[in-house]
Amino acid sequence: MLVPAPVLQLPVDAPTLDRLHGDACINCGTEDGPLLPAGHAYTTDGEGQLGWPVAACPDHREARP
Repeated sequence: MLVPAPVLQLPVDAPTLDRLHGDACINCGTEDGPLLPAGHAYTTDGEGQLGWPVAACPDHREARP
């Protein structure tokens, strides 16, 4: 089951940026295997929230029928 991602304050480190860009699982950080769409994570830039379309590995993605 997907775990909601926390709201993050910018700037973030490189591994977190990989997760926000969908290049790594938003939950565990793996870059292996198929990464599937997993909703959005949000960061704040001090003036508002920015939405990022994130991905998750099969272990962290809800099963789809």
